[in-house]
Amino acid sequence: MNLFLIGLPGSGKSTLGRELAIALNLKMVDTDVEIVAVEGKAIEEIFRNSGEEYFRKLEQSVLHQLLEKDNQLISTGGGMPCFYDNMEHMNRKGVTLFIDVPVKNLHQRLIGQRGQKRPMLEGKTDLEVLDFLKLKYTERFPFYSKALITIKGSNIKIPEIIVTLKEKELI
Repeated sequence: MNLFLIGLPGSGKSTLGRELAIALNLKMVDTDVEIVAVEGKAIEEIFRNSGEEYFRKLEQSVLHQLLEKDNQLISTGGGMPCFYDNMEHMNRKGVTLFIDVPVKNLHQRLIGQRGQKRPMLEGKTDLEVLDFLKLKYTERFPFYSKALITIKGSNIKIPEIIVTLKEKELI
């Protein structure tokens, strides 16, 4: 089984992913880390020098490579489900889990991280970060809502996710 964590930046995909991978005995893979390894450049540098379209194609390529393997917990970049046919591939090859954290909570988490591995937030004021998150939530929700499982809340815990996976007979 592959388990894909999707959601907006700051939703906890990487943090929850590490803990959940241990609990489920899955290999943890962060697509952004994989992209950096493939490209030899930081995400911010890829965005700055090559643009978002180039980055999204890299993302798709990394996803397709990961889909060839099994027993992974894959933390995706926030936009990955929204480009090309990535969401459909993830749903066919595993279980997608949307971590749905309220925008106001994401805002609090992210306002101190502008520009720190968050290229889309670089140079934005607190209000601009909030507006950005609201816009991205609205744009991305139609894709995120295709996830097989949605976990809502601002303080999601691993046992809650495991119970949900068991209830849906996915583990």
